[in-house]
Amino acid sequence: MFIYQKLRQNPDLSVALVFALLTSFIAPPSLAEIGQRINIPLLGLLLFLMCIVAGLRLSGFFAAIFQQLFKGSASGRPLGRFFIFSCYFSSMLITNDVALIIFVPLAIMVFTEARRIRLIVPTVCWQTIAANLGSMLTPIGNPQNLFIYSHYGLEPAEFLAITAPIVLLSGAAIYLATFMLPDVDVPLPARKDAGLPWKKILPLLVLFGLCLLHVVHLLSFPVLAAIVLPGLALLNRHLFKEADYKLLLLFALLFIGVGNLSHIEFFQSWPAKMLAGHEFWVSLLLSQLLSNVPATVLLASYTDAYTPLLLGVNIGGLGTIIASMASVISFKAYLQTRFSMPGYYLLTFTGSNLAVLALLLGYYYLYIAR
Repeated sequence: MFIYQKLRQNPDLSVALVFALLTSFIAPPSLAEIGQRINIPLLGLLLFLMCIVAGLRLSGFFAAIFQQLFKGSASGRPLGRFFIFSCYFSSMLITNDVALIIFVPLAIMVFTEARRIRLIVPTVCWQTIAANLGSMLTPIGNPQNLFIYSHYGLEPAEFLAITAPIVLLSGAAIYLATFMLPDVDVPLPARKDAGLPWKKILPLLVLFGLCLLHVVHLLSFPVLAAIVLPGLALLNRHLFKEADYKLLLLFALLFIGVGNLSHIEFFQSWPAKMLAGHEFWVSLLLSQLLSNVPATVLLASYTDAYTPLLLGVNIGGLGTIIASMASVISFKAYLQTRFSMPGYYLLTFTGSNLAVLALLLGYYYLYIAR
């Protein structure tokens, strides 16, 4: 019953499970083949990053930074920019999901306590866009980037050369959009400065640095796991409860299903022929329906053109509310407020997304696709 309820609450996971089971029935894999298809180093790195960042969040590390920067009162526009660009820059290292989990509730709390409700919807919408586009820069910025980086064996410099121009253009567009934020006075409640437990934070930062060394191919995964797993257990074993195991299971099921497809004759050549030369547009459109993580795993098996695929699934995170599942995090946080207006939020969110999407599509068509 518990499993059934969880599957009902997570339709993406349900579809992935059906996909894995159906393809396994058509092309039954051996246990050895299943083990080979599930990318343990990728899933392990994702797990480590989730736990480490959860430790930093629970320590109050990010809230303390805000308290040091803003005291007494602030203007609505600079404050909104802080929340938006906190998502933009932090998502490059802690993933778009985690950036939104940290800074969206913080923005909602601050504006609610200050009785500046009309700042919430535009700020949260642009926080979401900022997190989805800022995370595009680095291999660890979001799950689809980490998969593409690992799947194609890319180097850091090569990856950044692809993503940096789009991310810079996105940042400029987001900054210009912040001029639409109401520039009203925002009184901030006095808060008692709480000391941070640096003895716990510094080891977490060291473990995070080791993860980065693995990303740039300077530390093997077995060595990383041998250090990080016991390190997290010694610091706080409860951090393992903070990981998004649904995402890890979703990846594992997709790996199994896509691996099975490669052993079904019909899917061995036809999808690759249909995809050839259209990787960007197919991945962008498929992201609108499935979200960009499943779209990435499904399409990567049929193309070696990683540049249009990487750009397509990241730019494809704009558009519908499900194009990037990180966007759902913001929406759910907003719905928990007592004054939420879902229709107004979705209208603002979709309009803002489509405006930035049009800009980036124009850039892609003029400077990359030609």
